[in-house]
Amino acid sequence: MKSKHILYPTLLLLCLSFTQIAAAQSSTARKETRRGNKEYKQEHFDKAEVNYRRALHDDSTAYRAHYNLGNTLYRQKKYDEAASHYNKALDTPDLNDKTRSKILHNRGNCNLKNGLGKDNRAEGIQQFQQAVNDYQEALKLDPKNNDTRYNLSYAKKLLQQAQQQQQQQGGGQDQNKDQNKDNKDQQGNNGQNQQKDQQGQNDQQKQQNQQDQQNQQNQPQNKKDREQQKRQQKQQQQKKQDAERLLEAVKNNEKNTMKENAKRVEAATSNKIEKDW
Repeated sequence: MKSKHILYPTLLLLCLSFTQIAAAQSSTARKETRRGNKEYKQEHFDKAEVNYRRALHDDSTAYRAHYNLGNTLYRQKKYDEAASHYNKALDTPDLNDKTRSKILHNRGNCNLKNGLGKDNRAEGIQQFQQAVNDYQEALKLDPKNNDTRYNLSYAKKLLQQAQQQQQQQGGGQDQNKDQNKDNKDQQGNNGQNQQKDQQGQNDQQKQQNQQDQQNQQNQPQNKKDREQQKRQQKQQQQKKQDAERLLEAVKNNEKNTMKENAKRVEAATSNKIEKDW
């Protein structure tokens, strides 16, 4: 509950600033500032903003209007714009240390809120560092302000966490770089192996194509050789058949000759035999 009280400008701070420099404002600026204070206390921050801007339009150097407008913008979570009006309030000469400390405290709140609004805590390092600086300067001017002391401790803790996170992210990025390099090398090796495999397949396909082409070229010659071989086989078979027929004819001729000789022998023999009557 205390931290919530600290992180937002309090009505006590507004009242202190109202009483310190009222005489330095014009009557119109004082009138619009009082109207703005009334709206602010009722938490009508948009209406209070209009009144404070009217006061500054009449008197751009009005410290109280800048300070109160900064608080109103802070309540509307417009931290950058609120900080710019705190800066203008700090430009006012002859501010006492306690008043300057309050403005620095509120500006530190803006920087702290901006840091907490980052999606990545490490991105808020600059804002956390600025908040630490503001709270430290505020404590130098008002060492007894325990609210500022508490916010300073909180800002330092956030800053330390953000720095650690940044270091971890840096280490993770280095690790990712190494991993990406390993993956790239692996992909390169795989690519080379794939190229080699592809080259081997291409060479094999080329050899197969050459073999097919050679076979196609040799196909007419092979066909001619097969036809000639068939003719030779046919001629050899024909010669064999002719030889067999000739041999058969010779055999038949010999048989006929032998028969004729046998008849002649028989005829000659029959003439020499005497009949026994």
